[in-house]
Amino acid sequence: MSEQQLLTKIKKDGRRIAKRFKLKYLDIMTEYPQVRSRFGSCDEDKLIRLRLHNLKTGKFLKYKNLVHTLCHELAHVRFMDHGRDFRKLNQEILQFARESGIYNPSI
Repeated sequence: MSEQQLLTKIKKDGRRIAKRFKLKYLDIMTEYPQVRSRFGSCDEDKLIRLRLHNLKTGKFLKYKNLVHTLCHELAHVRFMDHGRDFRKLNQEILQFARESGIYNPSI
């Protein structure tokens, strides 16, 4: 799978999750290559960035890890902090992703 194919897949899954929770974000993009301290981010403009590659090996991260980060960043679309409301929404998003077959933490 190419980087573009992976990004297309994660964007498709992101749209599906966002629709279910009525979350509006600007776009999902790859994280800047120089950023080495996080797996994803969501800024005030609702732009989501995800790191797709393992920093040591350069290989793609496992899809389950990308989706887990995506769910976290989608929760930030509504709540920019890590408070109780954020944590509750993040868990609901992860549960929906599991039930929908988007996220399988065991593989």
